[in-house]
Amino acid sequence: MRKLLLSSVLRFVEAVVLIAASYFLVTRMNFSYLFVGNALLLIGGALLFEALFIFLLVFIEKWREKKRAVLGRIRATFIVIFVADTMIRLTGVMNIYSENADGNYFSLAQQEKLDSWYWVHTPNTHVTNKRKEFLFDREVNSVGLSEKEIQEEKGDKFRIMAIGDSFTEGVGLSYKESWVKQMEKRWKHYNVQTINAGIGGSDPVYEFALYRDKLRHFKPDVLVLTINSSDITDVSSRGGFERFHADGTAGKESPKWEWIYASNHFFRMILHRLFDYDTNLVKGTMSDESMQTAVNHIKEAISKFQQLSTKEGTEFLVVLQPAIQNFKNGKYSPFFGQTELGSYLKSQKINYLDVSNTFEKKGTSVGNYYYPLDTHFNKKGYALFGNAIYEKMEKMGVLK
Repeated sequence: MRKLLLSSVLRFVEAVVLIAASYFLVTRMNFSYLFVGNALLLIGGALLFEALFIFLLVFIEKWREKKRAVLGRIRATFIVIFVADTMIRLTGVMNIYSENADGNYFSLAQQEKLDSWYWVHTPNTHVTNKRKEFLFDREVNSVGLSEKEIQEEKGDKFRIMAIGDSFTEGVGLSYKESWVKQMEKRWKHYNVQTINAGIGGSDPVYEFALYRDKLRHFKPDVLVLTINSSDITDVSSRGGFERFHADGTAGKESPKWEWIYASNHFFRMILHRLFDYDTNLVKGTMSDESMQTAVNHIKEAISKFQQLSTKEGTEFLVVLQPAIQNFKNGKYSPFFGQTELGSYLKSQKINYLDVSNTFEKKGTSVGNYYYPLDTHFNKKGYALFGNAIYEKMEKMGVLK
């Protein structure tokens, strides 16, 4: 009995040491060495189960004759989990966006807790991100935008401000090649100044708070808001305006077990397929009910944009943007809420443009307008997208 107890304690200590090593390796190294962390985690997990079983043998004598068989099954189970995890990891089916884009795990959950109400880059910094298909490299101004410093007095300039997520920011191209800056070139004879207020990962709720508190004083003549499918899922995960806390912070804390999620793809599959977690590690956000609530929050944000724009004499345009995931064999399927948003914008007499039709006309070659791995627009895609917006504003006669 004493020998069993000692064996149980030793295994327990070994398990705790290995699991702790896995935790510190993954978290302290900024989610690096995930495969090593996963191996330590699984070995530690196997030892923990062995320790528990041997401890039970101290009190249940009839189980002792099955000791070797049970320990063998425990080890076999964890070997199977390791093999399954390795296969899932190699296929990439449980990869998050950053792993497909640049091969590294980037915590979507940890970035959700903000120390302010504004989803922006750290002001006055340099942002660089090497991805498999391109280099994202921008200077950040004092507001936190990857834009040049903006003078408050615009003089006789005609200002067009575009606000949205990474597709507006122009991830995948240089600052000058973004569709926002290319549009400025096309209107160079009209003294047009564009302001790129796109921020990767943002959504219309964060964008309204940013515009209301930080950007409206730049007095744009035209405000362009872009919306795509990721905005629906982001708002479904983050919620609406209740995300802003009275203490000046916003968002939610990441779960303590994220390091396991980062390390083990088998665990990811269980969370996503059986427990309905999204990649922000929030439960139940992909249900139709949650997505519909997100659409309602976005309509509320659009309404607030429209009211503020009308009050300040700013022309307001909403652009619905297609993602490559919505195309199959060249045919486009609207993202959740897209048709409803279009109807809402029409009923509220808000200027809007659905660019899906422009891309669907490219048929089966539409994939040539997106980066295959990253899935942002490539140079051709941004040019097509920006040209559609340019033509819409020409029809609106905003410069006349």
